[in-house]
Amino acid sequence: MSARSRQLHLVRRPHGLPVLRDFDIVEVPLAAPDAGEVLVENLWVSVDPYHREVFDSVTLGTALEGRALGRVLSSRNPEIAVDDLVIHRDGLRTHTVTAQARVIRPPAGVPPEAYLGILGGTGLSAWVGLTTIGRLEAGESVLITAAAGGVGTAAGHIAKALGAAPIIGVTSTQAKADRLLAGPFDEVIAYRDTTLLGQLAGRDIPLALEGVGGSHLEAVIGGMAEGGRIAWVGGISGYNAHTPPGAPGNLFDLVHREIRLHGFLVRNHMDERDGYEAFMTPRVADGIVPVEQTVVDGLDAAPSALIGVLTGANFGKHLVRVAE
Repeated sequence: MSARSRQLHLVRRPHGLPVLRDFDIVEVPLAAPDAGEVLVENLWVSVDPYHREVFDSVTLGTALEGRALGRVLSSRNPEIAVDDLVIHRDGLRTHTVTAQARVIRPPAGVPPEAYLGILGGTGLSAWVGLTTIGRLEAGESVLITAAAGGVGTAAGHIAKALGAAPIIGVTSTQAKADRLLAGPFDEVIAYRDTTLLGQLAGRDIPLALEGVGGSHLEAVIGGMAEGGRIAWVGGISGYNAHTPPGAPGNLFDLVHREIRLHGFLVRNHMDERDGYEAFMTPRVADGIVPVEQTVVDGLDAAPSALIGVLTGANFGKHLVRVAE
């Protein structure tokens, strides 16, 4: 079986925040699957802050990659059957032929798209940051920046399940803060309404999961306890900057207060995926942990979604529903 695919292409290199005319949707034919390959109709595709870094190096006029969940239409892989649901990285298009697909079989109560969010790389990023990097212990306070994003919302639920208390979040607006307070967070700071540096100074927080960078990182350092741990998962405040942000003014506090700042990439921790799924899947299935996501419909909405995830338009994981 062969098919045609509508693909999202980057056609112009963004300068700062991307705009709609940087993108185009192109229809192309697909070859039939070769040995070991499958033809997939994508149902859901993920948009993530890391895409902004991809835009600086990807070949213009080619399909953008991304995590996706789809249904197998044709298979030449003996381990994958027609109608299987699979996760792969050929997202931001309607159809793809790939040899790199992982079959998922969601249990009752778990929506398939959760494997792109709380049960996918987004949730795993939060898990690795809090456990492997941050070494969270029950009863410890934890600070989570970008708390209303995909990683941040997942981190709140993970921290709660692991016995952290209190769980402190940082987000942009009071509306988002109120939603977070209805979940696992004990306190949420809406930074647009206050001075974050002053709000966090002297709090003696033992662990932080930091995903913003810039002035947020400076404020986080100021709020850490002596010997505290910062798991640094991203720097979304600088992704659209024309020049790299400067170092925090209190950077030397890492030395004289012996604070550990540890950056990481989730792709280097995929060996922890099975253990994390075993921990989180029953909690999602039982409704203890909700699947928090912002959904837009149709591949045509993907450019706006990519811009939106860089400007805080989403609450939870940001997804594009490509097909039913």
